[in-house]
Amino acid sequence: MLSDGGFTLLEMMVALAVLGILTAIAIPGWHSLRPGYELDSSTRQIQSEMHHIKMRAAAENIGFQLVYNGGASQYEIQRNAEALATKQLPEGTIITKAGTISFSPRGTANANRVRLRNSAGVCKQIVVSATGRVRVCKPGDCSGDC
Repeated sequence: MLSDGGFTLLEMMVALAVLGILTAIAIPGWHSLRPGYELDSSTRQIQSEMHHIKMRAAAENIGFQLVYNGGASQYEIQRNAEALATKQLPEGTIITKAGTISFSPRGTANANRVRLRNSAGVCKQIVVSATGRVRVCKPGDCSGDC
């Protein structure tokens, strides 16, 4: 007498074949989404870093800066113009234009923006106003501001 509780070898082989086909279909789609996720991650990382150094500037009563170079995939955090740390962006994301954003102990900043581009050519910007407000925007094209 056979038990009805299991699967036959043929059923298992068919299930694995279907799973393999679905995986083969999904992988190219996943790779096309990756640059967007990396750009979003980079944007959140820099935006979070700016909020952090803005709070540190007020708490320590000294100026903090975020310094970045065009074509780089990293940026530097400075305290009163002395390097504290260098942070790496996720792979495939670069900063397109050099600059510095400084936060004063009063919470104000020099108005500037960090321009990011991913490997698919999509851009985002992290904009800092003179009042220290940090926001993210997506320009119509990478050459313009938003």
